[in-house]
Formats: sequence, C-alpha cells, structure tokens
Amino acid sequence: MNIHRAPPPAGPIAHSERTGGRYTLEVREIASPAEYRACVALQVEVWGEEFERVPASMLRVATYVGGLCLGAFSPEGELCGFVFGLAGSIDGRPTHWSHLLGVKEAGRNLGVGRLLKEHQRRVLASRGILEICWTFDPLIAKNAHFNLNLLGARVVRYLPDMYGISESPLHHGLATDRLIVSWSTEQPAHVIHSAPGADYAAVPVLTPAPQPGDDVLQRDGRESAALRIEVPTDFRQLIARSPAIAIDWHDALREHFVWALGAGYVVTGLHRDSLNSRSFYTLQAS
Repeated sequence: MNIHRAPPPAGPIAHSERTGGRYTLEVREIASPAEYRACVALQVEVWGEEFERVPASMLRVATYVGGLCLGAFSPEGELCGFVFGLAGSIDGRPTHWSHLLGVKEAGRNLGVGRLLKEHQRRVLASRGILEICWTFDPLIAKNAHFNLNLLGARVVRYLPDMYGISESPLHHGLATDRLIVSWSTEQPAHVIHSAPGADYAAVPVLTPAPQPGDDVLQRDGRESAALRIEVPTDFRQLIARSPAIAIDWHDALREHFVWALGAGYVVTGLHRDSLNSRSFYTLQAS
C-alpha cells in the first residue's frame, strides 16, 4: 500500500488518504463526546485494562485549553488510531507534549502512526508551536526506529523511572526509564535513510553482552568520535524468556545512556544489524 498525502487545508483540520484498493483514512481533530469515548476504548484495546488511561473528560478539557487530539477514521467512521497531547512549556519555551499515540492492531506497521504524527506536526505548526516533545521506552528498539529513524526526532534527555513502577504488564515491574525526544515543527526532520558505512562494526560499543570482535568502550578516558549503545532487538520476547537477563539489560542501558549523554554524546539514530540480529543506538561526540 502507498500513502497519498494532500497539502493540509487552511483550517485546523488536516485530511489525508491511505489507499490500496481497500480503505481510505481521514485524519482530523476529535470533535464529539462519542469520539472522545472511542479514544478511551482504543487505549484499553491497545494497552490493556491495567493501563492508566486518560478519560474522555480530560481529553476534552486538554484540547479546550490548547492541546490536540487527532483521530484516523475509516470511511465507516471507525476510529483506527489517535494521537493526543497537551499544551505546555519546557524551560520557558511553548511546547506541545505528545502523550499518547495508539493504533488498532489491524493498522499497525502500515504507516498509520506516522500519518498521525505528521498531521500533528502540521496542525501545531499552523498554531505557531515550534516544538513537540514526548517519551519512549529506550528498551523497545522498534519504537526507537520509529521515533529516531522514521520521524527524525532528537533525543534531549534520559529520565530514570519517569512514571514510577506500575502494575501494568506493559512495564514488566521495571522502573519506567524513558528517553525524551524533541521534534521541530519549523524544519523538515532529519530522517535516516541508510545504514552506517562498512566501518560501522569498528565503532566502540557499550553493551552488557559483548560479542567476539566488539570493541567494548571501557570509559577509561579514551576518546571516541562515535559510539554504539546496544539494546535488545526484541525486549518483550527477552523478558518473557529470561526476566533476570532482561533486568540486566534495563540496568545497563540506564548506566550507558546516563554516562554517554553526560559525556556530551548526541544520539543520531538506531542501527539494526540484520546479519546478527543485534540493534544499537548510534551516537556522535558533540
């Protein structure tokens, strides 16, 4: 399937089509109590009953005071996905905090999430908001690929246990460490289209599970212009198979990111090595 995008209209509602002989999605602002309730139901469907969902009343209030809730609707009016965020400020800068992005299972890996994010960016740009921020779990390589490689968001901070330890099965009883990213609405995003060069394997790496041939950075004062931080390619599968090893990865990733960002490294993307099924955050010295 291909995504066909039309320029956004002059008003705040943006429309797009996703075609392929099967259906068309319209992306627009959530506009009625029934649609807000559908967003709540979709939270349960995507993240489960234990998820601390945002109620319809709060979705409505947040949008009334400058937030944004966009839905992707089928021709029959079914909500297939939505993105929701709050108006706010960070360090004195007006900022939109994008809190939720959820897509029905049937629409995943088809570009619906990216379609929603791009419309979010266009609408907020039309309002004069220059920056969108959100968090994602650094242990989920698939989300890192989406946020860093496809959208081109920029990592600005690592926050240990941002939301606290919850009973949600999504968090596996672990501290909810998060990467905060910033996405500019002014400039086209810097999107990564290609893998690193042939010398990529020689870049020093921080990992709790070094493999033969890895140049493991010892953090002993040696300078390196580039750096890799390994992350499990499929953390959810890992924690289901071996919780103790998964906890080691969680703790190591926190240690590695806190050190690297504190040392001035900048995250440039995520590299997935299909030959050996390994995944790495890529970083450059600033």
